[in-house]
Amino acid sequence: MDRRRYLRALAAGTAAVSIAGCTGDDGGGTESPTAESTLTDAPTDTPTDTETPTDTETPTEAPTATPPQDPDQRVAVGDGLRFDPESFEISVGETVLWEWVGPGHNIKYDEGAVPEGTDWTGTEGSRTTTYGEGHAHWHTFETAGEYDYYCVPHQGSGMRASFTVTE
Repeated sequence: MDRRRYLRALAAGTAAVSIAGCTGDDGGGTESPTAESTLTDAPTDTPTDTETPTDTETPTEAPTATPPQDPDQRVAVGDGLRFDPESFEISVGETVLWEWVGPGHNIKYDEGAVPEGTDWTGTEGSRTTTYGEGHAHWHTFETAGEYDYYCVPHQGSGMRASFTVTE
C-alpha cells in the first residue's frame, strides 16, 4: 500500500474511533478516553473563504457587496508588511479600496487618529480580527481631515499609513 493510501486509511480509522468516542460508544460499550483527544488534535482540511477572517473571531458584519471596480484610490494591504501607497490624498465623496495581497492583516486606528465625526471604522471585527489574501475593504469618505491607521499585528514592524481627505 502506498504511503498516501495508508495515511488516508489511518485518518479514516482515527475519525471513526473519534466519533465513537464522542458518542460514548466505541463499539464495545465502554468509553474511550483517548478518542476525544485524537479528535481535537487532528488537523482539518476546511477550505477558507477570502471574506472570512483568518483568526477565530468572526466579524459582526462581513462585506456582502462587490468591491467597487473603479475606486478613486487603491491600497495594497500586506505586500512586504506595508500598505502601498503609505500615504495619499483624496477629496470628500471619493472611495478608497483596500485589497489584501498577504494574510493576517487588518486596518485599525487609535482614538484621535481620524477626524471627529467620521463614520469609517477600519476593517470589520475587533482589533484581533485579521483577513487574508483576496479580502477587500472599501469606504467612501465624507469627513475631511487627516487619517492615520495601521495593521494591529504588524504595527511594531512599521505597518502604518495615512491619508488626507480634502474639501
